[in-house]
Amino acid sequence: MPEIEYKKDLLQIIKTFIAAISNSQLYSFNHPQVKQYIELTYLELDRILHIGQEITLVVIGGNLVFKNQTIQDGGPNIYQFVTMLQKNNIERITFLEGLSKEDLYQLIKDLASSETTALKTSEHIKLGKVEIRVDETKFSQDESLSDKSYENLKDILSLRDATLTEIKGIYRDIKNKKKQLDIRGVEEMISAFVKGFTQGINPISMLASLKSIDEYTFTHVINVCILTMSQAESLGFSEEHLYQIGVASVMHDAGKLFIPEEILNKKGKLSNEERAVIETHTTKGARYILGLENIPRIAVLGALEHHIKYDGTGYPSIKGKWNPNIVSQMIAIADVFDAMRSRRSYSEPKSNERIIQILTEEKGTTFNPFLVDSFRKLIKM
Repeated sequence: MPEIEYKKDLLQIIKTFIAAISNSQLYSFNHPQVKQYIELTYLELDRILHIGQEITLVVIGGNLVFKNQTIQDGGPNIYQFVTMLQKNNIERITFLEGLSKEDLYQLIKDLASSETTALKTSEHIKLGKVEIRVDETKFSQDESLSDKSYENLKDILSLRDATLTEIKGIYRDIKNKKKQLDIRGVEEMISAFVKGFTQGINPISMLASLKSIDEYTFTHVINVCILTMSQAESLGFSEEHLYQIGVASVMHDAGKLFIPEEILNKKGKLSNEERAVIETHTTKGARYILGLENIPRIAVLGALEHHIKYDGTGYPSIKGKWNPNIVSQMIAIADVFDAMRSRRSYSEPKSNERIIQILTEEKGTTFNPFLVDSFRKLIKM
């Protein structure tokens, strides 16, 4: 079965699985609608299990992983599924061929129960913690993680989530136009990312999940940092340069703090006047960063240039032949990739396949062709 079709079927299983639990909590476990959702879940599970023998889903750092790939575009159903598993202290769930309808009924009944009980595995449903095994913890098709690398990944994800608070503090200080920023927490996160890249960890597995629309700005800059630094490391940038690139990535959207929120979060199409206001965020951000003492100078260019296209169009419009710095070009790709995969107040997330298609179609115009190709190789797509 093609991978895309397999993923589509899996998302449908999760959707009906969550619906069965939600409805049993709302009505009763014996309600006809609950039985209908369980029946749909079972039929689809049984069909896929006959093809693949087992389905294993793993929760890592708030992300759902299937066949060593993070499921990025499943919407609220994935978030609910992960939350439900975490609530029950489950990191891994495996469905095996031979699964009976009674097994599934019991699992859903237990998960829907308001009583906190230790869930038991059965012959055809295995629940528990992630077992550290090389062949089951790899995050790319051609590389596997050692036990040490896997533990480092867990540490990285924990540090990434903790740094979210640091990012909020930095952006609050930017909004208040402070002349000096404390970026020590970000420096620690950047060092952890570099360590992960050198161990061959796929950057996609490090990305932060968006928990709410209000968190978008902060999760977005972390993800842009991960993707940009990962590409830079793959191209041979030194550790000192990687640190500077990491800070520049985190700071690239600083100018948006000086744009009215009603324009930034407007649902629907922007007027020409509103669009013009938003486009000032690049120059406002660069001007602000230029006045800071403890921020790498490349961050000024990152803020200024990340919306200047490879062919020289975009904004801001700069006289003469202006070639954006390679760091700004990498930030531009990471910025678009993460923005399109995220749910925002005015747009739904796109699939990774569709995003890669858009990046590829705009090679040579919006994006540097070489960087698009290396980015695709980097994230194994």
